[in-house]
Amino acid sequence: PMRSIRGALSWFSVDCCIHTSPKVMKLAGLLGLDLDTTVGKLCRLYAWVKMSGNEDGYIGFVPDDELAGIMRWSKKPSALIEAMTGSGILDIAEDGGYVLHGWYERNGKSTEKARKDSARKA
Repeated sequence: PMRSIRGALSWFSVDCCIHTSPKVMKLAGLLGLDLDTTVGKLCRLYAWVKMSGNEDGYIGFVPDDELAGIMRWSKKPSALIEAMTGSGILDIAEDGGYVLHGWYERNGKSTEKARKDSARKA
């Protein structure tokens, strides 16, 4: 379910070197996409995750076909998931679901702070 944290969700952090990240370059190769298209698809996913108020980057509750839709991936959803785990963009959680690698460090802390600030002010 989408949650809204007022004022804190208009941005998300992306590493300035995303276009030279070995994980992103590997993902582009595995998907057969150019690097700029791959970065765009990842940014679609990151924006969706941030807008959902997700703090830990766990997206195991999202069905593969829905994840593919979020990223505008029109081929087999399983190919997308396999490439994302194979490149290290997604880590496999203990329950078998998926977690965006490094999400909490880059974006979760700010979302957590915004949620706590919002609760405190309410």
